[in-house]
Amino acid sequence: MNLKWAMAAAALLMILSGCGSNNYLVPPGAHANNGQIAADQQAVEERYQALQFNLQRAVATEESALVKDPTWAAGYSRLGQLFWDADQPHAALKEAQRACALAPKSQTYWNNLGEMAVSMQQWSLARHAYHHTLHLDPANWQAMVGLGQIAVALHQWNNARVLADKALAVAGPQGPIYVLFGEVAQNANDWTTAATYYRNAIAANPAWWEGYYDMAIVDVHWGEIAQAESNIRQALHDNPDSAAPWILLQSLPQTSSTRP
Repeated sequence: MNLKWAMAAAALLMILSGCGSNNYLVPPGAHANNGQIAADQQAVEERYQALQFNLQRAVATEESALVKDPTWAAGYSRLGQLFWDADQPHAALKEAQRACALAPKSQTYWNNLGEMAVSMQQWSLARHAYHHTLHLDPANWQAMVGLGQIAVALHQWNNARVLADKALAVAGPQGPIYVLFGEVAQNANDWTTAATYYRNAIAANPAWWEGYYDMAIVDVHWGEIAQAESNIRQALHDNPDSAAPWILLQSLPQTSSTRP
């Protein structure tokens, strides 16, 4: 979960809600390979429908278990994640808060709550969650990155850079840390440096979709559309349920390279 995913998720769900042969992730004529796009659309529709069915069953199972043991923090945490995956963010947030209340020393639960709150743009709650994590462990780099994401969302670029520096000093090479650096560089219109950070993110976590997605944004800026599509498809290979790459795929332009 992250802010990019949340902002794109609603748009993806609107696309998926009109299932049928005339509903494409990329409108006809917007992309050279419409046959592949149509196949992609059908595949993601089928995957989405199967996922929703399985999630409903899993939610019912988890709720039954919690009736038997209403003090089971891990159950509330799992239920929150299931609600999140089922596109019920407010229910997810409620369960995540219950997990934190029952297990206040769990850094994982507080970080999960922070991620949900960031994605829902509830900045005060997100800060509270991440600061609680750092109170438990001042070296928790995921919480530092989470606070950095809040800083990026609020255009506090210097603060975001400071948090990225702290996280890197604590944890060493990590994809999310490099993405945070890249977003700061991208805001400064330093696309070359941003690309370096995104490549570092891919090298640090080659199976993580977001490094490829962010690199694809740079590719689009440079007009390297074929490379952008390659990176988008790699992102979707790593996480086919990520909404943001689908939305970027839909918007790919047809232009020539402007890379310096």
